[in-house]
Amino acid sequence: MDGKSKELVERYLKFCSGLSETTIANYKSTMNIFLNYYEDDVSFENLTIEDIIEFFEVYEASRNTKIYRLRSLNRFYYWANKHKHIIGNPVKSFLNTLKPDKKERDYLTQRQSGDLLRSIIDINFYIFTMFFIKTGVRVSEFQNILLDDVDFTEKTIFIRGGKGRKDRYVFFDSEMGINLKRWLRERDILKPKAPNLFLNRRGKAIGKSSITHYIRYLNDVYGKKVNKRITPHILRHTFATTCVDKGMDLRTLQDILGHEDIKTTSIYLHKNKESLKREYLRVMGR
Repeated sequence: MDGKSKELVERYLKFCSGLSETTIANYKSTMNIFLNYYEDDVSFENLTIEDIIEFFEVYEASRNTKIYRLRSLNRFYYWANKHKHIIGNPVKSFLNTLKPDKKERDYLTQRQSGDLLRSIIDINFYIFTMFFIKTGVRVSEFQNILLDDVDFTEKTIFIRGGKGRKDRYVFFDSEMGINLKRWLRERDILKPKAPNLFLNRRGKAIGKSSITHYIRYLNDVYGKKVNKRITPHILRHTFATTCVDKGMDLRTLQDILGHEDIKTTSIYLHKNKESLKREYLRVMGR
């Protein structure tokens, strides 16, 4: 964000100096996240509710963590309005629509995943969506995969950890392999010498605006039909739930997803209605 916004944050943190060290550290961390997330020409004065929604959909963290960050930003706006540094607050109305996450993760059923793919006409978005559903990668990992990271012989993709995470490999099946090669043909038309595997329509590495456009497309063609907000994170949950449903053990899934703590992975042990019904019929015998 711009210099004026950074100066305003410094003034706000000085105003908060009477609070506990932990609270101040949390506020500082949150404000730095927003300062670094948005482009240099964006300020807190011209931030819109669309910008806030984009952050909520694209920024990689749990739903509850993102709600916590927005609540902290809302306090900043309250202070800035009260002291007449800024007029308006794009956070408040959006924040009022959010509820803390339930323990179970939202996901698409296998049938819904198939319906989603069949709804996508855009070939690039079709391949991107299949990739998320079949590999379970995070959106930042998707953006950072290099062409050289893909091994078609071993059917593996090298994933750089970043931000303290461990490097790992994810895998793809024959169907995904066919579509990755299909993507490479599309990619060669855009910019064959670019290092990144996935590119936007201008032949550049995929950024936040491209992800936002992609999310909007998914929800226009399918999300609204099933009353679910579809994002790459939801597709990651879908991958994990499908793996558990098909019998993958948690330790293996933990390594594929890149989770540090298996407790995070265990959330995917939730049962959907279809699997509950199957188990009931198996036990009851009819």
